[in-house]
Amino acid sequence: MKKLYSALLASLLSAIILTACSETNVKSKKDVGFYSSEDEAFENAKKESTGIQDIIGESKYVDNEKIVIYTIKGKSNVGIGTATLTQKDQKIRWYFNGNPAIIKQSKGNTDITSDITTPKGVKYDFYAGTPNKIKYDN
Repeated sequence: MKKLYSALLASLLSAIILTACSETNVKSKKDVGFYSSEDEAFENAKKESTGIQDIIGESKYVDNEKIVIYTIKGKSNVGIGTATLTQKDQKIRWYFNGNPAIIKQSKGNTDITSDITTPKGVKYDFYAGTPNKIKYDN
């Protein structure tokens, strides 16, 4: 049990360090404005923040908030980030949920665990990582 705890702690510390030392950058602005569609909000977020590639997952709207997960690519690494889309008066606003985290890099991969807090204060647990290839003996 002690070894498992140590391994989990080391993984978490590595994720924190990798996030802090990331080559990718999310602007420090909390949001990037109101838009007429989700696609327009995403396209503007890609212009405002270097490296954003694609949306790879999303939730449904709950109380006019929707969580999206996007990929981000740096020079030699791949990461993921989350944002919250809010809907008001048929307008969409994009809020970054903090800086993205690197999950795939040339020196190895990592898993991350983080808390997401939406603009309304709703909290979610978030887990992500890069799967390992498993070899099966036949």
